Amino acid sequence: MRTITNDYKDAQILNLGSEGEHGPYLVTQTGIAPSDPLPKTCMFVLRPDGNWVNFNAYACRGKPEAMDEIVFSSMAKIMETFGTLFGHPRVLDLPIDKVGLDAWIERHSRDPLQAVRGWVEQYKVRHRKDRRS
Repeated sequence: MRTITNDYKDAQILNLGSEGEHGPYLVTQTGIAPSDPLPKTCMFVLRPDGNWVNFNAYACRGKPEAMDEIVFSSMAKIMETFGTLFGHPRVLDLPIDKVGLDAWIERHSRDPLQAVRGWVEQYKVRHRKDRRS
């Protein structure tokens, strides 16, 4: 697996909006952190502050709302953030609670990709309610 980059072409942008809606968005990239002493493949998310973070650091918190801070409100915000990224990616080494992560994966059928999709569906439902109030 390759090292993650700050190049938008290497990232995947997931539209979390309901059908026909634009955004919010989640920016992901699978790879190895540039400074990882023991290289391991992870799924990273780009935060609006320009830092990359292992997705599991948010998943392990046990509250779907914890992950809301890693979404972008618009494509313009994504492009603005990528426009500020130079050199090696800044990867924050946030703690990952193994028990919390195992519980999250267990709730989402032990498939990390399926677990991400499950969170996306929860996000859509939670924010659909916000827009109606």
